[in-house]
This record gives sequence, structure tokens and C-alpha cells, in this order.
Amino acid sequence: MRKLSVLALVAVALGALLLWDEAYATPTTHWVNDDASTYIAPGTSCEDAGYATIQAAVDAASPGDIINVCPGTYSENVAITTNDLRVTSTGGAAVTTVNAAVSASVFFIRALGVSLDGVTIVPAGFADGDLGVNVAVEGDTAAVIVHNVILGGRIGINLGCASAGTTIAHNTVNDQTEAGINIDTCEIEPFPGSHDNSIHHNTACSVTSTASIALGGSSDDNSIHHNIATSISVFGTGNTVFQNTTQLPVIDSGSGNTLHHNTTDPDVCS
Repeated sequence: MRKLSVLALVAVALGALLLWDEAYATPTTHWVNDDASTYIAPGTSCEDAGYATIQAAVDAASPGDIINVCPGTYSENVAITTNDLRVTSTGGAAVTTVNAAVSASVFFIRALGVSLDGVTIVPAGFADGDLGVNVAVEGDTAAVIVHNVILGGRIGINLGCASAGTTIAHNTVNDQTEAGINIDTCEIEPFPGSHDNSIHHNTACSVTSTASIALGGSSDDNSIHHNIATSISVFGTGNTVFQNTTQLPVIDSGSGNTLHHNTTDPDVCS
């Protein structure tokens, strides 16, 4: 009888521990609204928001949390250094804009597994550091950049310089001076490049100094498909480029890349 009581207590304790773990693992949803009347963090809705800025919500978040950005115009530069955050607009890019407050990356991501979904992003101008989204992680970045509109700046979306496993999809990236979507390579030896990224179903119509979708010299084994672009320039090796429609012919300056079923249409970005 005593043995049964001990086992029962152990079972209760284990059950409580499992419930505690489950509660601890539940992500918190943080609500951002630029014109709410009052703020009580983390908020419960756009009407009862927790933060006036995206950066404040990011700073308060823990890995795995969700940040809901309500419709509005936000003037800020957002630095994300917490892993596995999901930043998403509740109303989509048509009604949610982030304008750079200073000349720098509008979204600077130095964390793993971050997603950014449904925001219009406007860099400050055309200075060297003006990037829309700059993913600055070397390694298995695993970012998800989707359904955004990036207008202007030097580079729209930059993967630097040895990022891997990122998805860039269903974005509109226009009016950049250097590159719309840049899959970067490091400028110091051994010159590693970004690899195993998927770039698909984007519209990148910029007349740039490199290409509206550009892969650097050591960027290998990336998949570039179903994009509409002014130009695509491919270096590296093992990249697969297929079923894109471009205003100018795709430039393959690497080795061992596979190009097939791409279409050139002079009017595609007119």
C-alpha cells in the first residue's frame, strides 16, 4: 500500500512537471499598434495593444514568440537578435509600413529562424547601409521572408554572407540601386557564400548595378525559381535557376549551374 502511494505521488509530480513544461513552451503573442490610446504589454488585440513600436515588442519577446503588427506607419529601424521570432502584420503590406528612421537596414536580423511576413519596408535613401531586410547570420539562418514589399534603398533583401536555409518568397522588391535580392558572399578568405536558400515567386523589378536577383561568386546550391525580375545574375556552382521570367537574359557566370525553362520578356517589368 505504501509503495502504491509513493508511485502515485511520483505520477502526480511528473504530471505537474509536464504541465509546467507545456505552459512554459507556449509562445506569447505581442501586439503592436502605433496609435493605441493605452498600452498594457503584451496586449491582446490591435484595440488593446501592448507596444507602440515593433522594436519594443522584439525587445520584450522570448524565442518562439509571435509579434503581431497592426495596420499603421512605423518610423523605426528594427534589430532582431532573438531566435525563432515570428513578426507578421495583421492587415498585410498594403496597410502596414515601416519607414527607416535613420540611414541603416530597416530590419536587421542577427538570429536564427526568424520570419517576417506582410510589411511594406522603405529604406531611408540610397546610402551604403540602406537595406530593406538584412539577414546578417553566418550559418543555418533558416529565415522566412515572405509577402513583403521593399521599395528603394541600395539592396532590398540581403543574405550575407554565408547564410543557409532561408526562404525568400512572394515579395515585391523594386527600385533598388545595387540589387533587389542579393545572395551574398564573404569578402574575406576563404570567401564562403550563402547556400541552400530558396528564392521563389518574387517580383524584383529594379534597374541595378548588379542584378535585381544576384548570386555572389561563392553562393552555391541555391534554388531560384518562378520569379519575375529585370535581371538575374548567377555566380557560384550547383545553383538551379528555372521557370523565371526576366526582362534581360539570365547571366550565368559560374560553373555547374542548371538553368532551364526561363523566359525572356522585354515587357515583363515595364
